[in-house]
Formats: sequence, structure tokens, C-alpha cells
Amino acid sequence: MKITRIALALSGMFCLNAHAQSSVEFYGTIDVGIRSLTHANADGDRLVKMSSNGEFFNNRIGIKGNEVLGNGLNAHFQFESGWNGGTGELDNTQGRLFNRYSLVGLNGDFGKLEFGRIPSLSCKIISFYDPFEYHYVHTIPLAGFSAGDSERNFPGYPFGTMIGTRFSNDVQYIGTSGGLTYGAEYAFGEKNGATKDGSAYAVAAGYANERFTIGGAYTRQRPNVSAVSTTIFRDQSQVTFGGSWRFGSVRVAGGYMRTSSDDAASLSGHQAKNTWIGASHNFTPRVSVTVGYYRTTFETNGNELARRNFSIIGATYALSTRTNLYAAIDNAALSGLATLTSKGQTSQTGISLGINHVF
Repeated sequence: MKITRIALALSGMFCLNAHAQSSVEFYGTIDVGIRSLTHANADGDRLVKMSSNGEFFNNRIGIKGNEVLGNGLNAHFQFESGWNGGTGELDNTQGRLFNRYSLVGLNGDFGKLEFGRIPSLSCKIISFYDPFEYHYVHTIPLAGFSAGDSERNFPGYPFGTMIGTRFSNDVQYIGTSGGLTYGAEYAFGEKNGATKDGSAYAVAAGYANERFTIGGAYTRQRPNVSAVSTTIFRDQSQVTFGGSWRFGSVRVAGGYMRTSSDDAASLSGHQAKNTWIGASHNFTPRVSVTVGYYRTTFETNGNELARRNFSIIGATYALSTRTNLYAAIDNAALSGLATLTSKGQTSQTGISLGINHVF
């Protein structure tokens, strides 16, 4: 009842002259968990913390609305912030109020056309074949490596791989036909005299039915080379593909993602490769267990520099349709670069426990 009153109040705030065919929805999630991690620093110490940004599912709060324009055409908008459940602060260092979504668009029989800050097509398509379906994103590497944030330049981890999951100043189109979903996007760089700096474009396609899904995406971006960085990475490209298969209460999923970065100073070619596979099983309507294996390698000119083998098993117990308890245990085996394998950090084991509520 309280949510209904809030939604009605927001409708009045944003649409004073709204008619019956307009709607505004207030929504969000809060997730607070406790995480223990071994060998968390160079001295090999254990870290125990409250993961206030959401351990199982990222905290968010948002407003979205839709207006029926007639003849099958609709206008829609969405604003969404990520936030820290323990402190109430924004969960990003750029001070963005609506760091997750800030968009307006049109949708109809032709598909959906949106403008603003939007999750990248790469980020969206990977959810087709991630065993954990974008849960535990702070520990599982897929979200962190999907294309996004081309307006900034990343000095890299350990080199300038794409990270960010979203594009600002983006124009994105998504269409559907039966079980087929396809899309294209272009993010503007908005830099005087160098319009390509900070820009990106991508195409993606996927197919889904009751039994299986398959999809892939290609992204090309040119980071903002005017940003301060010890190393400038110019042309970056990313390709990802994968699929999932469901039989009964079991779902098996796997995929591949390769990000290539060109070093403008040394003309070296760098690559970050991710390969993964996993499965989930709903033992009862309330209990679900998922296991996954994720392998990340870093290469320069075909020579492997570092490797991360990450394994995780997680379980959820549904208290209701909106509230879940969760637990997970994971292990990361690191080798290669000194920045990744400081003293005592070649193997890290994590345990996560928490509660997630959707409203």
C-alpha cells in the first residue's frame, strides 16, 4: 500500500496533466551482505567487511515511466542510481546521481530507441549466457570487463581493457522479431576537434526460446586519449558470444569474451580473455544453487602475462517473491603480474552471506 501511495505521488509530481494511459513506477533493491576474504592485501591478511553496495545484487533505486502516444507508439524514461546501503552514499566515484540509467526513448512495433546513459549492448547480451545472470558482480569478472564508459580513459588492470558496463551520450536501438533480439548503438565522444575520442559503437544479436539462448556482440571504442594516464590506449575492440541450455529445473550456460587494446606508445597489442561455464538448479521453488568457473588471461603480443582462475558456488533461499537469503563461497587463483600476485595473494578464498530485498 505504501508503494502504491509513493507511485501515485510521483505520478502527480512528474505528470500533473497525466491521463489514464500514462504510468510512473518507483522501484529498487537493497542488498546487504557480510564478506570474508583471505589474503586480501600484500601481507596476506584476512578482510571481513559489510558489502554495502550489494554482494548478491547491486543496490539501486529508480523511477521509470511510460506514456501511450497512440498508434502503437509509446514514450518512456528511466532514471536509476546505485547506492551504498550502509552509508547512503552514491556507489560511484564520479559523483553521478543517476549512474545506472538516465534515458528517454520511444518504443513500438519498430522496437525501442533510447538516448542517454544506457547499459551497453555487450553488457546486456552477456546476461543471456552468464551462469549467475549478473549476480555477485563485484567478484565475478564479467560485468567489470563488458564494454562501457568510453568517455574516460582507463590506465588498465593491468592494461586499458574496457570496463564500465554503460555508455554516456549513447543512442541505442533494440528490435525484436519472434525470439530474435538485435541492436546497434553509438556513443558520442563530444570532444572539440577530435570527435572520435571517447566515442564507441556496437552491434549485438541474440535468440532465446524456452529451451536455449544464444547471443553475441561486437564493440569498438576509442577512449578519451586526452585524459591523464600513464599509458594511452587508443583503439579498443571487444567480441563476446555464448549460450545457455535449460532442461527441466537445470540451466547450463557458458561464453567467451575477448578485449583487445592498442598501446599508442609502444604499438603493442594487449588482450584480456574471459572464458566461463556454469550451471544452476532449482531444487525447490525456494532453493536454488548455482556453480560457475571463470578464467581470465592477460596477454601482450600473444604472450600470457597473468591469469586468474575463479570458481564460485552460491545458493539462495526465497523467503518470499521479493526477499532472498544468500550464501556463496569462491576461490581465485592468481598468477603472473606482480600487481596481481603480491606476497600471499596467489590464492584468495571468499565467503559471502546476506539478504536481498526487491521493492
